[in-house]
Amino acid sequence: MEAHQVPAGSGARALVLARRVSGRSFAAQHAGAVLLGALVAWGGLATGAAPAIYVVPIAIAPILLTAVRAWILRLSAEYRVYHDSLEAETGILSRRIDNLQLFRVRDIALSQSLLGRILRYGDIAVTSTDRSTPHFTLRGIDDPRGLYEKLREMVTETQAMRRTLIMEDDTTGGSPSESAEA
Repeated sequence: MEAHQVPAGSGARALVLARRVSGRSFAAQHAGAVLLGALVAWGGLATGAAPAIYVVPIAIAPILLTAVRAWILRLSAEYRVYHDSLEAETGILSRRIDNLQLFRVRDIALSQSLLGRILRYGDIAVTSTDRSTPHFTLRGIDDPRGLYEKLREMVTETQAMRRTLIMEDDTTGGSPSESAEA
């Protein structure tokens, strides 16, 4: 996690924090790969079905493939929080940047599995009135509760600054609309 302090009143688009997918979010996959590798090694060496020169590389392969996959996935996504927006940059060869203005946020949700609670990682789902990005999920984030609270505060501040009111129309079943007072 990178956190940056921004001088008050600066007109520049100031980065509040930037995060990548947590390495801890791959713990279960790494454990499964190690278990699979151990079973392959034990099965191959105990039965004598194949020489050790073949069994050992086959046993190590799932561990290496899982580690490389986790490394690529961590590099492929970066989440940045600015004072007025949330940005996700994804992709390895081709890049995509999704931007969500915080005043458009309707709801923020935090979800963690049991392992995520133990290792302190989780997902944050943001629902907004933005037509291009109505659902925005930050996956596998370290210390998700801290980011969740920070986002809630920032959303409240930006909505108050812009005097934005989110209105839900239950009679027509349509999507929510925004209205801003001058």
